[in-house]
Amino acid sequence: MDAEELPLLDALRGLALLQQELLRLALFVASEGPATFKGETLTCSIGDAQRRVSTPLAMGAGQSLETLLRMSQLRGIPVRDTYPIARSAVESFVNASFLLSESDEVATRAIRYVEFASWRHHNRNIGSGEFSIEVRTDPDPSATLAREYPEFNGKGKGLWTALDVPSRIRRVGELASRRAGSRLIAAYGLIYSLSSEIIHGSPFGVSYFYSAHIKGQPTTEAFVAGTVRHLEEIFIAVLHAGCGYLAAFFERQGMTAPLEVEQKIFARLLDLSTKPASSFPKNGES
Repeated sequence: MDAEELPLLDALRGLALLQQELLRLALFVASEGPATFKGETLTCSIGDAQRRVSTPLAMGAGQSLETLLRMSQLRGIPVRDTYPIARSAVESFVNASFLLSESDEVATRAIRYVEFASWRHHNRNIGSGEFSIEVRTDPDPSATLAREYPEFNGKGKGLWTALDVPSRIRRVGELASRRAGSRLIAAYGLIYSLSSEIIHGSPFGVSYFYSAHIKGQPTTEAFVAGTVRHLEEIFIAVLHAGCGYLAAFFERQGMTAPLEVEQKIFARLLDLSTKPASSFPKNGES
């Protein structure tokens, strides 16, 4: 059955399942060792620190996509809860792509940050003024910070990277793959600011979720139908991000056969996401 004979959301779900298989291949090569795909032997050649820190991020993003596949049956208000999961998947794919593209030095700092952030979690101040809490397990946090984590000591240094998300995407495009950079920046544009508004419970975020896709009178039925459109947009964004990671991983290492498959998945995604709504039956119709 052609995708156009399915509702758009179902077509996107099917494409997500295909992308997940390609992601499993990348994760296997990165974590378990060489594999053969369409006659090509795939051997991971990225640095050890890059591999160690980027692979769990990509795996987490893939798991988030699995969760979204389960949640794609939701309708109405519960659909709002898919936004933070989608945002996590997109940012995880971006960060995984950035870390496998950058130097071992950048990846090593990210690994060190894990230890530092764990220590800081137990030694920090929360809130301000009368409404503040101090959490402390270290008798002398300042001394420990200077001695154990000097690279994170100082104003503006307590982060694993100083680059914002668009700058990380730019580095992926420069260092690994232009196609990866273009897919990732599309994912960022599709979901980042909207998900921020919804996740943080802003007035615009609430208004957008409840009214963005309602046509005509604001009825319950129109709202429920609109939440399907939210899911479609979320899947388009996350699939762009997944394609971005796969393009970065395979092109960075010169893996031709899986890169060709990624290109076919992306071409299909682009085709689905640019067709008019009238090309697809509504959910529940055949």
